[in-house]
Amino acid sequence: MKKIFIAALLIITSVFVFASCSIFNNEKVKEETVTIHKDQAKKLDVNLDLGAGVMNVSKGTKNWVDGTIEYNNIYLNPDVSYKLKDSTGEVRIDQSKKHFPKVNIGKYKNEWNLKLSNKLPVDLNVNTGASKTNLDLRGLDLNKLEIEAGVGELNVNLGGQWNKSFDANIETGLGKTTIVLPSDVGVKINLSKGIGKANIADFISKGNGVYVNEAYENADVKLTINMDLGVGEVNFKVD
Repeated sequence: MKKIFIAALLIITSVFVFASCSIFNNEKVKEETVTIHKDQAKKLDVNLDLGAGVMNVSKGTKNWVDGTIEYNNIYLNPDVSYKLKDSTGEVRIDQSKKHFPKVNIGKYKNEWNLKLSNKLPVDLNVNTGASKTNLDLRGLDLNKLEIEAGVGELNVNLGGQWNKSFDANIETGLGKTTIVLPSDVGVKINLSKGIGKANIADFISKGNGVYVNEAYENADVKLTINMDLGVGEVNFKVD
């Protein structure tokens, strides 16, 4: 019941925020360049907070972070910050709710396209509201992954080879989620769900919401996926 209540609140909030602001006009599309240059950091702590829109994240930069953010309303302009704390580079791209009081959902554009470095270990924390989020994380040196998605579509690609074990904690509210997992690395799924639907093909059930792939028992590298599904659907696929 708690998950149903939370999901209902998400729906109501999204509708209220967007529908109640339709009298305001949006502007021409602006493109902001995001660049976090290399420094002495030995690890990255990356926090991405998208209120509503589209987020695309993958590897592929010689800097710590590169990318673009396109938007057509001043309220959608996110705060971008970086600081080196001890040996950790702390990246924050934040679009809090204060940016949304005058946005028309029918006409707004808000798209993040970000590339992360695969040269350093990364703790990645992603929070989204009403969005389409595509996280192609293959090839990154992930230490830990945290995802909290509200309403919309979430695609997470964790396929391919991994050199070390890590945990991924994923919580979704309402929408469709697809998670691609590796076949040659050990994978364990701990699934908790409300009234949502989970499709888990090619995994072995261990009972009580626990599933593993064939490689899990003898694998040196293991990924643990802690999935909390609210209202919606999640599809687990093997690459």
